[in-house]
Amino acid sequence: MEKLLYIVVGGGATLLVLMLSSAIVSRLFVARSKRKLINTISRDKLPAFSAEATRGLPAPVQRYLHAVLKDGQPALRYAVLEQRATFRHRPDSPWFRVKATEVISGMEPGWVWDAMLVHNAAWWRTANLSYVQGAAHGHIKLYGAFTLQEFEGPETDTSMLFRLLSELVWIPTAFLPTKTLRWESIDDSSARAVIMDGQTRVNAVFHFNEHNEIDRIVTSDKFRDHKSGFEQAQFTMMCSQYQEFDGVRIPTQVDFVWNLQSGDFDYGHFTLTSATYNYA
Repeated sequence: MEKLLYIVVGGGATLLVLMLSSAIVSRLFVARSKRKLINTISRDKLPAFSAEATRGLPAPVQRYLHAVLKDGQPALRYAVLEQRATFRHRPDSPWFRVKATEVISGMEPGWVWDAMLVHNAAWWRTANLSYVQGAAHGHIKLYGAFTLQEFEGPETDTSMLFRLLSELVWIPTAFLPTKTLRWESIDDSSARAVIMDGQTRVNAVFHFNEHNEIDRIVTSDKFRDHKSGFEQAQFTMMCSQYQEFDGVRIPTQVDFVWNLQSGDFDYGHFTLTSATYNYA
């Protein structure tokens, strides 16, 4: 009996050491991903925001940029965002809590999202999603140690590039046209943004409210992680509760909805708690 106890204790200790080692390696990987992204962001000096910079853009986009940016606003090289959220996987799934940090580029397409997903005191996971230098990757780990899912491939690239496009609401100088992003007119309250990075192309319709804020972004260029694999579906991100951070007005609440044939599936509620900017 005593020998069995030693075996059980020894086995548990070994498992704990392996878990801790794996978790440490995972954290080092995430830190490296953030450094890699920041190191690849261009250090080119860009002009400050001005009315001239918006010339030729669709009218609602011009009004939006002048509403959220001040003349003379320095270009935003990247942002570090702190977020809280609740998510669920399916309409009948329970909600779980999320605490996350995100680094997002305002120059070339790129971002890294590092999160903890808490279901209860005994069950939590970590998630790391990234889009760097034209390639997307993601993994979810139980207790930060055991890989449960990994994501990569064309569907992931497309979904993650759309996520970048939609989350430029938090770094709005990046909405100015570049070699990768352009705008197309639709009407006086909406416009289409098209972003292309390598072979990956995404477009989304941006809807603007009477306060010249983006209040809704709709795309069909996003894939849902379904039981049978990836499923392409219409997706809507709703933006609200604009606040000012370092002179930049951005939404602090975003809500995610899949517009499925069976009906709308409300699956995520994001709250932005802080935004820190690095300037170009």
